[in-house]
Amino acid sequence: MPFPQPGQRDQPWPTSMNELDPSERLVIWSFRRWVLGLKQNTAAHWDFVWNEFARQLGSQDGREALSGFACMVKALQCNARRRIHYHQPCCPALGADEVSIACLVAACQNGQLGLARSLAQWLVKPDGSDEMITAATRLAQRMQSRGLVFPERCGAPAMPPMTEPVPQAVAALH
Repeated sequence: MPFPQPGQRDQPWPTSMNELDPSERLVIWSFRRWVLGLKQNTAAHWDFVWNEFARQLGSQDGREALSGFACMVKALQCNARRRIHYHQPCCPALGADEVSIACLVAACQNGQLGLARSLAQWLVKPDGSDEMITAATRLAQRMQSRGLVFPERCGAPAMPPMTEPVPQAVAALH
């Protein structure tokens, strides 16, 4: 069965980069690049992200979207419940954390606050969820204003049930 076309409702959860809509691809590729810049302490990766945001959203909206994006990553970095897993920028595979980040932005764009809160609490400690949702909403609104609309995928991503915060959760990104 072929993968539904971008923009269709109730799309299955993607398992590779080529199954993503442009909005999802921008968020996940940017996340991978941004984290690589943090890990390697090199601004070149952040420049790549800025250039892509400016190309797709224009200079002004790109700057504001990038600000929301950077705040979202910072909230994740400072408040992660556990080690966050991601792939290299050129890797075609997708990880559950990467899909959760894209779904968080999509939920914010689509006004699904309950889903956004669940996804944020899956990724970060309770004290960091509001910060992450606020940043993701800023990003989502700027993307939407420039026509980068996230698809509505059915349900929520498969996640183990939340019990209590992981003791001594690692806040560093993998």
